[in-house]
Amino acid sequence: MKFGKQIKRLADPAILNHYLAYDVLKKAINVVAPNAQPKEGDTLGTGAQPTESRFYELLQHEMGKVNRFFQLQLRTLLDKFREAQRALQSIQKIGGAEPLARANKLLEEAADGLVELDKFRYLNFTGFRKIAKKFDKSTKSGVTLSSWFMPQLKRAFFAAHRLDGLLLSLSLGYAAVRRFQSGKCSDAVPLTMPPRTMTFCLAPMGRMRSLCTLVKTFQLVLPPQQGHVASEGMSGEELSSELQKLLYALGTEGLHVPCRIATQMTAEYFDSPTDGFPFYQSHLQACAGEGQTLGFRVRQTGERGDVVEMDAAGSSVGLNAFTPVQLGSPDAFPLEATPEMASSLERLKASAEATLKKAEAKEASLMMAFGEPGCRELATFASQVAGACASYRLESVATIGASRLLLRGDTLETRNVRMAMDEEVQFARAPGGQVSDAVDFPYCMLEVSGENLGAAKWLDELRGDAVLREAPGFNVGVQAVAALRKDDVPSLPHWYHVEDSFDKPEEFGPALQRRADEYQAQEAREEARQRTGSERIQALPAVEPQAPETSEQAEMMLQPKDLLASERTMLEWMHTVFALAIIAIGLWRYSLTGELPRGKASTPSDGLRQQFFNSSSFSRMLLGIYSLFLVLVAICFGWYAVITHLQRIKALMKNEQKDRIFNRRTGPTVFAGCMALALVAHLGLQLA
Repeated sequence: MKFGKQIKRLADPAILNHYLAYDVLKKAINVVAPNAQPKEGDTLGTGAQPTESRFYELLQHEMGKVNRFFQLQLRTLLDKFREAQRALQSIQKIGGAEPLARANKLLEEAADGLVELDKFRYLNFTGFRKIAKKFDKSTKSGVTLSSWFMPQLKRAFFAAHRLDGLLLSLSLGYAAVRRFQSGKCSDAVPLTMPPRTMTFCLAPMGRMRSLCTLVKTFQLVLPPQQGHVASEGMSGEELSSELQKLLYALGTEGLHVPCRIATQMTAEYFDSPTDGFPFYQSHLQACAGEGQTLGFRVRQTGERGDVVEMDAAGSSVGLNAFTPVQLGSPDAFPLEATPEMASSLERLKASAEATLKKAEAKEASLMMAFGEPGCRELATFASQVAGACASYRLESVATIGASRLLLRGDTLETRNVRMAMDEEVQFARAPGGQVSDAVDFPYCMLEVSGENLGAAKWLDELRGDAVLREAPGFNVGVQAVAALRKDDVPSLPHWYHVEDSFDKPEEFGPALQRRADEYQAQEAREEARQRTGSERIQALPAVEPQAPETSEQAEMMLQPKDLLASERTMLEWMHTVFALAIIAIGLWRYSLTGELPRGKASTPSDGLRQQFFNSSSFSRMLLGIYSLFLVLVAICFGWYAVITHLQRIKALMKNEQKDRIFNRRTGPTVFAGCMALALVAHLGLQLA
């Protein structure tokens, strides 16, 4: 299916006009590309920016349109989450099922909007990338659009902005709803998970939909060092408060505080190629029902510190989710780091022998953590690792890198379920290898640990919504070894071509598209160097997809309603202080021209009009002082309104939404105090 038709099929018809005009840009290539000529002095690979062409103007117009709509939808979602938070907060005050139902409905609408926004970003990024590739193919004169347009596309607001903060807000909102429905905090129960995990494959385009489905019954688990962590013991009120803090930190644009819910995970697998890959073959035999699976890995998730664990251990997504770890399960132990041991294999052997001695000696810390059966299991695992290091010529055969997101069950049915979603999965022969030597795995992986998963309702819903596929016996370590050493291994696993079970998409997500662009750019530069023999073409640095915080971008994101809101606030202040000034001037005039006390001439004195105070009467003089005080208050706070308005306009232009500018408390408090003092003084005048 052509991509233009794919956009029309997948996009919401109500917002189709806000997508890039793919067909229009495609037709414009036929007009502009044949006429594109390289400028003098340009060489192949340096790129040429056709600033005079109508095609460049079309690209800028379409990118601006996509950015503006993405920003508008982002604000709409943030407002939806704030409404849901207010509904949750009202439950604490008035109670009842109506606010809870309203909050749940708002969260469902926000989840649907989040899925549509992620799809909007995915399709537009892919469309712009395809247009750039088509332009390069259509020009025969060496003019390349991708060399300068792709870095600009990666920095575009819709492509660089992450949606992690919105997903975390959705998770906190659903967790609060579950607490209010159950009427109590979630109970911390001991985990009874199976020793092995199950792994599913997930199409990247279904990632956001699957996460929005999972957070209805699961809760995101953030790394320990990050804020706004919703623990198991939190009540509905506390979770609602955490949601309020998060939304306040995100601000109106979701840009104030970077929110990362995923951590980098690396796993290193060992085997012996000279001995015929015994661990690799043992897993294939176990899949066929012949023998047991052997194998272990060294994993790091989050902070520094590695852990040696059984391959596909259930604790890797539960007790030992983040490293460094405290001994919490007998299927893993920490990898000791000593300066004199340079290679990871030496550290592995030393750590296994040290753990074996501790387990056999039944140290008090191990006995307290595992008991005697657990110590025996730990000793068995450590002896297997130490024996493998002594019996085989082990070496690192594959390293897996991925971005890992963790979830835990938060309902009665799922409280013993833990899972990890890995995206942007990449295989390499050795840690820190060259980018060109890496192999991309084009799908997300969902590693699940739990019991009775076959009858799980959430898993059935996920299979229907998120294009989830299960390959019996799938192991990512075996997949990595087979992909990196296809010519060396004796046979390939039966699931090796797992992509055949998917309706294979044309693209596999923005992250993999960026990597493909980097590979192609690197190959093009190498070919250009070999062909021209020139070293003028330098390698371009990798561009991180982070939105630059420039004044131009802030002005682009500025909306008229922000300026009008600040102006309305200033006018409200002006209305109040002008009314106060008019009343005060009237009272002051009255104090000068008022009648004299009884028994004296009632003719007003013209001379008193030229003075500030009427000294013929004590009460008239007090009234004059009182009225001039009100005039002074009106003048001061009139200028306060003007200065505050100018400061807010300046902050909006710089995209600096600071609390001391937009949430001032001193000015209104002082004004209220002056009015209270004026009322007390007025009462005193009446009694004088």
